Amino acid sequence: VAGMGKGDNFTWPEDATNEIARTLKAHGLTGVTAERLKKQQENWHLFNSSSLKGRGVVEKEYYGLPWPCWDETHPGSPVLFNTSLPVSQGGMGFRANFGLEKNGVSLLAVEGSAPKGSKINGGYAEITGANIEALAGVTLTAEEKALVEGKNWKNDDSGILVKYALAAGLCPYGNAKAMTIVPSFTDPIPKHREPLHSFRPDLVAKYPAIKDKVNHFRVNVRYESEQMQQDWTKDYPINIVSGRIVEHMGTGTETRASKYLSELSGEMYGELHPTLAGKLGLNDNDMMWVYGTGGGKIKIKCKHSLRVDEHSVFLPQNFSGIWSGESLVNRYPAQTAPYGLGENSTQVTSYGFD
Repeated sequence: VAGMGKGDNFTWPEDATNEIARTLKAHGLTGVTAERLKKQQENWHLFNSSSLKGRGVVEKEYYGLPWPCWDETHPGSPVLFNTSLPVSQGGMGFRANFGLEKNGVSLLAVEGSAPKGSKINGGYAEITGANIEALAGVTLTAEEKALVEGKNWKNDDSGILVKYALAAGLCPYGNAKAMTIVPSFTDPIPKHREPLHSFRPDLVAKYPAIKDKVNHFRVNVRYESEQMQQDWTKDYPINIVSGRIVEHMGTGTETRASKYLSELSGEMYGELHPTLAGKLGLNDNDMMWVYGTGGGKIKIKCKHSLRVDEHSVFLPQNFSGIWSGESLVNRYPAQTAPYGLGENSTQVTSYGFD
């Protein structure tokens, strides 16, 4: 921000939004521009709350321009992997992201499985500068060839590859089969493995963790060694379950700034079954400390609940602003502290890497 003149040389948030649209091609956000979002905001009343489809001046758009939104003419894609629509109207197949074949068997979609109106009624690879002419049935000019040489749909700044793909009814990321067997995974066919810090040693013996991995995407990951390091149930007999609550989104950074949502859920808590709470001597609304296997701890309110079993505590993941019993509200810039504050559950959730 300092290098951009601290706001003097750009318009906020329009320029930032459009920069995101230009750069996040791999997520299909090219069409999510500030101008389109602002137009939708000014015409909320024209969108159907069930189908998200617009009418009038936003007739050819879905509310929010859900990804992938391939370019500024694309309506957005409200339902992923929907082959009943043309790609230009939000349709697509599965992504060709794991190669073209394995052991002599094609990984691309079979004949007859393609988005409606596709020039190719079957599978094809992701769109690149090398295959666009053959797949889309077009002839590029010399200038266009120079712009897309060595490029694919994810890094083609010119937009040529996406333009011709959509015109031919092709999805830029290709059209492949859904992957139910993944040869590159430790378990090509998914199988159950107990969490590293499982509170069920009997299941650890039956469903052990995989071996440790060295330099796994530049990280040395402990699996088996972490699980077998100690009998975790002796020091941590209660199972932690974390999750979202409907009043807040993600960390709650935005939603806890709403006094209305914070009125519905304004403080961090942990849900305990009354039987377990009784064994621990905790009454409803008592403050309690929760300790995690990684050494973290949080001080939160006990909430008696029949929604959890007698061996677990449920922790919302949507709070911040308090750290291990200490309020951090003084660190917020003036007048920006949220209405709802609380410990973050990630302080006590356990080590692990998928």
